[in-house]
Amino acid sequence: MLHEIFSSVFQTGSSAFELGPFLACTAVSLLLGLLIAWTHAHGSACSRSFLLTLVMLPAVVQTVIMLVNGSIGTGIAVAGAFSLIRFRSVPGGAREIGSIFLAMAIGLATGMGFIVLAVLWAVYTLVRVIVQKHG
Repeated sequence: MLHEIFSSVFQTGSSAFELGPFLACTAVSLLLGLLIAWTHAHGSACSRSFLLTLVMLPAVVQTVIMLVNGSIGTGIAVAGAFSLIRFRSVPGGAREIGSIFLAMAIGLATGMGFIVLAVLWAVYTLVRVIVQKHG
């Protein structure tokens, strides 16, 4: 059972594009992005455009990772390029940067097909944030 949790939804060795897994990964990315944005918006003032970015970022990263066919080296290079974009924009606080990196990590996980792992990590991290804020 534990093996299935940490396995990818993609067939190993398959390079063909499959619509079903792509749509599943995109749906999970968008839902987790919405959860990240909702958690970030609770108790902090932020713009609507930043919240929309948090919703869309996991799906964007996931799509790019799927397009590079799961090459971990290329994926990490792309993630580094995405992170540079944030540091070249308006400076934000630790909470904003943390939310962006969480969204990117979720996009990386779903882009490689690790849907359950992405959900578990997002829920664990966001529950910790909520508990820390109210505790």
